Amino acid sequence: MKISISKTTVIGPSHSELKIPNQDAVTSKKRNGRWAVAVADGMGSRDLSHIGSKLATYLAVNICLDKSEDISDKELITDIYTKWLAGLKDKNIEPNDAVTTLMVVWGNSKGEYRFIQLGDGVICNSIINHSFSEDELFSNETTGLGLSKKLSDWRIGRGRLSQAISGLVLMTDGISEDIEDHLGFCDSILKRAQTGSLRVIKKNLKGLLHNWPTPHHTDDKTIAVVLINE
Repeated sequence: MKISISKTTVIGPSHSELKIPNQDAVTSKKRNGRWAVAVADGMGSRDLSHIGSKLATYLAVNICLDKSEDISDKELITDIYTKWLAGLKDKNIEPNDAVTTLMVVWGNSKGEYRFIQLGDGVICNSIINHSFSEDELFSNETTGLGLSKKLSDWRIGRGRLSQAISGLVLMTDGISEDIEDHLGFCDSILKRAQTGSLRVIKKNLKGLLHNWPTPHHTDDKTIAVVLINE
């Protein structure tokens, strides 16, 4: 099973006008039949959250591919968090100044995947929203790396891509908070992505985010699409 990953991030209009860096970040990589993608949203109230988000996605993707596929969730999360703290220390940055959410999905050529999520944003496909339970109204939108101190703050799970579940979408809350029907949105994104090349998919995603229909939106917006290529 071949897996492709398309991703894009756009800075919010107000951030652009004020010359504030994009606080979102997205990183993906494929290696030896395995793949990983990470999306992060730096907390706007923290001066260096754009550094925290970029560091988090870079470390998460590489750690997921470097470690054994059967690594425990606790060990993986601990390793990502520890290396994130060490990376900030090397830059003389306090964690509280670089708080960021983090969503990571990684898997193999069989279509098997695992995910972890800290803070807000959505991981979903056309059938399952991994970021919300049926009895849950809100995600842990007030936490992130630099704030969380409990493993229970993380949402953890796994799944399998198939003919019925042809892909996954990861999106920051700059997108997800403006959408009521996450499954319908993911379904439309995945169906549209199946008909184009990686270049076309990325162009379409960037066009969607630059022309976001919500009036006066200000937040940075980031999306990543994992897709089966048969």
